[in-house]
Amino acid sequence: MPTLAKLVVTDLRNIIEADIRPASGFNIFYGGNGSGKTSLLEAIFLLALGRSFRGHQQKPLIREGEKQATVFGETQDGLMLGIQRSLRGPQLIRIDGKKAESLAELTRCLPLLLINTDTFLVLEGAPRERRRFLDWGVFHVEHSFLTCWRQARLALLNRNNLLKNDASKAELEPWTRALSKNAEMIDQFRAEHAELLRMEMKSKVQELLGTQFAEKFALEYIRGWDKDLYQQIQSDLPKDRKYGHTTSGPQKADLRFKVGAYNAAEVLSRGQLKLFVCALKIAQGKLLQKATQKSCIFLIDDLPAELDKSNITKVCRMFGELEGQVFLSCIDQQSLDRDIQNISMDQGQEYRLFHVKHGIIKAQFSGSV
Repeated sequence: MPTLAKLVVTDLRNIIEADIRPASGFNIFYGGNGSGKTSLLEAIFLLALGRSFRGHQQKPLIREGEKQATVFGETQDGLMLGIQRSLRGPQLIRIDGKKAESLAELTRCLPLLLINTDTFLVLEGAPRERRRFLDWGVFHVEHSFLTCWRQARLALLNRNNLLKNDASKAELEPWTRALSKNAEMIDQFRAEHAELLRMEMKSKVQELLGTQFAEKFALEYIRGWDKDLYQQIQSDLPKDRKYGHTTSGPQKADLRFKVGAYNAAEVLSRGQLKLFVCALKIAQGKLLQKATQKSCIFLIDDLPAELDKSNITKVCRMFGELEGQVFLSCIDQQSLDRDIQNISMDQGQEYRLFHVKHGIIKAQFSGSV
C-alpha cells in the first residue's frame, strides 16, 4: 500500500524542520491560522506530484532566507522518495536514491487526492480542471493512457504551430492523423472511467446528500467532438486556420455534474457542494482501490469548514472505510478528534494527533485506538 511511514520537511514555507511518523490511518494536524498546517499538507502534495497546490513559483515555497526546500518520505514498504526545490537550478526528484525520469514516475508511487478550497474548481472552474481530475483516474488504472496522451499532445502542439504559420494541408496531414488515432484511444479510456465514476459516485451522493439528490444526480462525459474526429478536423480546417488552433479533439473534453436539469454548482449550497466534492473524490479513490488494490492518500485542508457535526462524521466514516491514509487539518482538534478516535477504534485503524504552532509540529497522541 502507498502509505507514508516517515516524512521529513526542511525549510518549506514557515516549517524549519519537521520529522514525523504518520499513522497508516487518520492523521490530524491542528493549530491556529498561519501555524503551518496547510504547509505540511503542501509538502506531502509536492512529494507525491512534484508540484505545489499553491502555485508554481519557487521563492514563496522556500523559507525566507534559505536557498532550498526539501521533502523526504519513506513508505511502509520501504520506498524512499525525495524532492528538492532551489532558488536556482532545476527541481530534483529521487526515487530510491535514483533520479526520477519524469513526474509520471513519481506520481505512480503515491496516488494522492486533495480536498481544499480550490477543489470546488472541479465543479465551478474551466473544463481543464475536470479533464485533469478525470485523467488522474485513468492514468492510475490504464498504463497505456499516458503514452496515448503524450502522443496526442505532441500532435496537437505541432498541428497548432503549423496552423499559426499557415501551413499547407499536406503539412498538417500527419499530425491530424496522429491526433485522431490517439484521441480515439483516449476517448475510450475516458468514457469507460467516467461511467464507472458515475456509478460509484451515485452511491456516495446518496450517503452524503440523501436519496433525493442521488435520484437527480447525473454525470455526463463530453468527449470534445461530434463525429469521426479525423473527418471533423478536416471539415473544421477553415475555422482552425482562422483561430490558429485545433478546435475539436480530446483537449476539449469535459465532465458535467448535474442535479436534475441544472449544473450541481448552480443549485447546491456551499456546504452541499463540499459534500458533493467529497463524494466525488471518495468515489475516485474507491475506483483506484478496486482496479489496483492500492489505497489512495487523501489530503483534506480544513474539513470542518462549511460542514456541521453530523456531516463531518459521515465524511470521516467514508474515508475510514477506504482504509487508506488520511491527513486532515483543522483549527480546533475538538471538531474532529473524538469522531476520528471512534471511527479508528471501530475499524481497527491507527490514529495520530499533531499540534502545529509557528511551523513546529509535535505529536500529541500516537498509536492504535
